[in-house]
Amino acid sequence: MVVEMVGKAMTRIFGSRNERLVKAYRRRVERINAQEEAVRTLSDAELREQTVSLRQRIEAGERIHDLLPEALAVARQVMDRAVGIRSIFNPDLEFDSAQLPEAVRGLYDDTAQRMATTPPAVVAGCGDIPVPGWMQVEIPVELYDAVRQGHPESRPPFRARPFDVQLIGGMVLWEGKIAEMKTGEGKTIVAPLACYLASLEGMCCYVVTVNDYLVQRDRDWVFPFYYWLGLNVGAIHPFHMQGEALKQDAYRCDVVYGTNSEFGFDYLRDNMKLSVREQVQTHRDFCIIDEVDSILIDEARTPLIISGPAHSESPRYDSADQVARHLIQKQRPWNAAHEAYDRCHMGIKALEGDIRNAADKSKLPDLRAELENAQQELPQLESARDEHVCYYEVERDKKAS
Repeated sequence: MVVEMVGKAMTRIFGSRNERLVKAYRRRVERINAQEEAVRTLSDAELREQTVSLRQRIEAGERIHDLLPEALAVARQVMDRAVGIRSIFNPDLEFDSAQLPEAVRGLYDDTAQRMATTPPAVVAGCGDIPVPGWMQVEIPVELYDAVRQGHPESRPPFRARPFDVQLIGGMVLWEGKIAEMKTGEGKTIVAPLACYLASLEGMCCYVVTVNDYLVQRDRDWVFPFYYWLGLNVGAIHPFHMQGEALKQDAYRCDVVYGTNSEFGFDYLRDNMKLSVREQVQTHRDFCIIDEVDSILIDEARTPLIISGPAHSESPRYDSADQVARHLIQKQRPWNAAHEAYDRCHMGIKALEGDIRNAADKSKLPDLRAELENAQQELPQLESARDEHVCYYEVERDKKAS
């Protein structure tokens, strides 16, 4: 009773463990927000260089935990620019440049012109689908700021600034914990934040989702985020949709999207390869699972089973059939001689029975003479049979040979 009262008193004073964890995450978010204004002044190229700089600092001995606010401030800015604001140049979306301040309309037109003249480029992880020009060209910082003024709230399609709770979700996933988020809270944005932190440490990241449609959709939506951070992102699909060369290209990326079953089947197939060069998977360092309860509990009940040829030569039953036919052909002379021997032997048994049971005693001399002839012929038949090779024996009582 006393212990319970003391525990409640300590909880009221210091808060529960969950409350203390949330406070710690909020303190990190405050440090991230404090750097946002400075990061907003950097150009696209300077933001991309931050990835190289952060990796070098980590390799030099700095702790990732100390660099966390700076890294997530960069990630938040790139997410807002690449996935959100850059969409004003997406030809599939309708953006009216007249809503921009007159001072930046010239920048908009110049940028759109440069994008139109930039040829598509092939990027690792994209397969045969080139990256269009509107995703490759830098956008002036002034144009980013102008779009933020016209769209102050972070709502798709022209804004994608991660909220504070999404930053917390990214940190929770990066620490290897479970983050529970409701539908519409932006899980698709949260996973790349955690992947970016893991990539800074040189890890290969897998993002596991529930079906092939979501794999490609999520990967394509956040591709500009990874692209403008200097990272490659790929997606894997079943073999009837994606060949081995494209799979290898996807697995060489910093981040790979795929379903749990396809990651599992690729692992099983790699264990059946004859050399390391033929394998598609490289490193398995860091993994984020979407719908973790469904994948690790519900779908985990279905085992992944894969099979392949055990030998490169023809199946053994074909060889066994050929051997059996060959032995039957070779033993035919012995079988013919053995059948003659059996007929004689059975005839002797029959004659002996007839002699014992004969009712007409006058026939006994003829039966004895016939028996004597058969007994004299039997050794000759046995000798003729033994001139041939017996390759196998038939045991009719055991139904075996």
